[in-house]
Amino acid sequence: MAKSLNFQRFFHSVKSNLKVEEEPIRKLISLLETDRFQAAVSLTKSEIISKNPQFQALSHLYQSLANSFPPLASSLSSALIASCAQLKLAEPALDIIAHVGENQHPSPSLHSINLLLENLVSTRRYSDTLSLFSKIDSWGIRLDLFAYNKAMQSCVKSGDIDRALALFKRMKEKDWIVPDKFSYNVLISGLWKEKRGDDAEKLFDEMLGRGISPSEVTYNSMIDGYCKSGNLDAAFSVKGRMLISGLKPNVITYNSLMNGFCRARRTEESKNLLAEMEANGLVPDGFTFSILFDGLSRNGDTEAAVDLFEEAMRKGFKIDSYACSVLLNGLCKDGRVSKAEEVLERLVKKGLVPTTVIYNTLVDGYCRVWDVDAAIRVVESMSSYGLKADRFTYNSLINAFCKMERMKEAENFVIEMGENGFGPSIETFNSLIDGYGRANNFERCFEILEEMEKVGLKPTVVSYGSLMNAFCKNKKLNEAVKLFEDIVDKDIAPSVQIYNILIDAYSASGDQHKALELVDNMKKSGLSPDIITCNSLIKGLCKHGHVSDAQILMHKLRDEGLRPDVITYNTLISGYCSASDMHKALQLREEMKQLGVQSSIATYHILISTMSNHGKIKEVDELYHQMLQENLAPDFGMYKTMISAYMRSGDGSKATALQKEMAERSMPIYEMS
Repeated sequence: MAKSLNFQRFFHSVKSNLKVEEEPIRKLISLLETDRFQAAVSLTKSEIISKNPQFQALSHLYQSLANSFPPLASSLSSALIASCAQLKLAEPALDIIAHVGENQHPSPSLHSINLLLENLVSTRRYSDTLSLFSKIDSWGIRLDLFAYNKAMQSCVKSGDIDRALALFKRMKEKDWIVPDKFSYNVLISGLWKEKRGDDAEKLFDEMLGRGISPSEVTYNSMIDGYCKSGNLDAAFSVKGRMLISGLKPNVITYNSLMNGFCRARRTEESKNLLAEMEANGLVPDGFTFSILFDGLSRNGDTEAAVDLFEEAMRKGFKIDSYACSVLLNGLCKDGRVSKAEEVLERLVKKGLVPTTVIYNTLVDGYCRVWDVDAAIRVVESMSSYGLKADRFTYNSLINAFCKMERMKEAENFVIEMGENGFGPSIETFNSLIDGYGRANNFERCFEILEEMEKVGLKPTVVSYGSLMNAFCKNKKLNEAVKLFEDIVDKDIAPSVQIYNILIDAYSASGDQHKALELVDNMKKSGLSPDIITCNSLIKGLCKHGHVSDAQILMHKLRDEGLRPDVITYNTLISGYCSASDMHKALQLREEMKQLGVQSSIATYHILISTMSNHGKIKEVDELYHQMLQENLAPDFGMYKTMISAYMRSGDGSKATALQKEMAERSMPIYEMS
């Protein structure tokens, strides 16, 4: 009777503020008084869902009830927090926590706190998770394994692995809590992400030493970590231990291994893993195919990527939109844009819904091969799937028209872009500067720089670099130097790329002394010359017939820690070919092999063209065969060179075979006039 009278006094005192019916609150208090906690949580959730006004301002409800029923404060806050956590309403729960702390009320239960911690982590509110963890720790609540795990998980997700490790140490040594699989899995994964493989190995060994059996997640984290660090042998060793433990590799395991082999350019072994995966009854997912499509394309073998696509289609495997975009990107970068469009059409017939990213890949692909009409056709077809061109779409078109010096059309697309809600970006303006620079319209270039400022975009080093590059390409070196000085006066720090533009220009003009002076200035400003800097110097020497000096410079730079790349070697090989010194040119190609520098199509194009011009058709055949062995697919230029060589030597059958091959690869067929 006393409790009922007490409730009546409370109800009348707060009725004007809460504006509620009596029954739900009376029932809630009754349930908490009789320790029917779960029923109290169910009632609270039901009232929140039904939008009962008295349960909409939960922190106010908590304050009012806790002040009137102090003995129920802890169970009340626990019930309200648990209800909010289960309904994924973090804010009112955090407000209640704040009131508990401010008014020094009894703490809610750790169970309800853990529910809230889980809710915060699941919604990626890692900072709030850690703040809550610290708050309840300061209240003297004895933390359990679950709370520690959520805090460590939040640290890892926030990129603070050291704080996670400190919590792990404290959990074990201060609170005497034994870690579980989840604890180790979170930390091992976090350490690998931070490229701390040695520490991940130590934790893995500690886990085994404690007698905690690794799960699939543990093994997959170790395998993925080793693969990304390039230690494929260790990855396979872990896979072996996984099998011995009785666990079977899953799709994630195989995806990690395939990704590792693709990164190492060992694509054949990746395909073997795919076969093993299927033999074990596992179905490849979209990520599996995206890994293989990307690996094969990066390795220059888009034909194998297409073969894999055909195999996937025959077997009925699903190619998702991401895997599709990866395959199309590889084909487009290889110049096989019509093939990419054919692939998309077939997937659409199988039910794939195209994305803007997929269409942008095709648009950019056609722009790269200067087929702007096809690019515009693709843009127009987007509307049939409810898609619209975005800023990337327009920038691809604008950049292509600028590269082709069709500036009126480029400007028209800038206008259309704005009409469709996309203001020009830095990239848009940079393309325009580059285009007008190519067209020698430098006055318009400076106007565009002013327009950028008017719309609130500050010209970047790239903006000025485009104009400087245009000056240099048009042999206006003095103007380029003046612009360089203006950049410095504007307190814009010149980048390595800016220096490289001038170094390349001076080298090309034969002023090697001035080029080297700029290299010294670059070093004094705290910048280090890169391989592009060196290639410019080497190209300048080769252009003016100093090929031997260029090769000496290459070896000197190598001694200083700069590794020559394929462009370095191609420049020198071209220099020796121009000097008709095929012996040294071929020697350099052998040196490339020994140093692990991958030849490019350009390498073989230089050598084959020179051999062809000297009538050495046998050597042409040998080089072409070696190129194919290196998984380098011929491009249009290579086909043109080979067909011309065979036709000049009177071998029309080989020329015809290559023309047929071009048709099969959906490339324009080259025919000698």
